[in-house]
This record gives sequence, structure tokens and C-alpha cells, in this order.
Amino acid sequence: MDIENAVETGKKRIKRVARNGSEAGRDEWHRLVADVEDLVKKVANVDDAEIAEIRSKVESTLAEAKTSAGAGIAAVRGHAEEATEATDEYVRENPWAAIGIAAAVGIIIGFVAGRR
Repeated sequence: MDIENAVETGKKRIKRVARNGSEAGRDEWHRLVADVEDLVKKVANVDDAEIAEIRSKVESTLAEAKTSAGAGIAAVRGHAEEATEATDEYVRENPWAAIGIAAAVGIIIGFVAGRR
């Protein structure tokens, strides 16, 4: 695989990861990182100055991407915990309203599912 194809493949994987955001996206992210690290290792022995500069940029960008991905996951986890706590608090303070909302959602889902 030449460098141009590797870059194009990487761009496609980044787009898929951004779209998926799920476990499949996480797996795709790990494969992308592994592929980029493998590519960097393969060009490590090349003596060309331009390749060395590109390799250095790729390594620093990859390190930044790993850091920001970890921070993004931590932020999402924090928001999910806040939403869970807020929902729990609302249900405890307004149990009948929560039951009414759940019943309404159930009726709507049943109506939509029954029409298919």
C-alpha cells in the first residue's frame, strides 16, 4: 500500500468513525490508529528528509488525536452521568408525571408499530 492510498483509506475511516460513534466506530478508530502506527513504523528507516518530516507530523497528529479522543469520551461519559442523575431526580420528585410520560410514549410506539 503506498502512502497516498493509506492517506485516502485513513480519511475514509475517520469519516466512518465520526458517523458511527458506536462500538463499531470505536473498533474502526482502533484499526485506523493501528494502521497509521504501522505505516509510521514502515517508513521509519527511510532516509529521505521529507519523509522524516511527514512522519514526525503524523506522529504528533496521531498523539493529539488520541488525547482528544480520550477527552471526548470522558466528556460524553460526564454528560451521560449528569443526564442520568437529572432523570433520576425528576422521576423521584414527579413519579406520576414520569409514569404518564412513559405510558404516552408506549402508546405512540404501539400505534406506530401496529401500522406496519
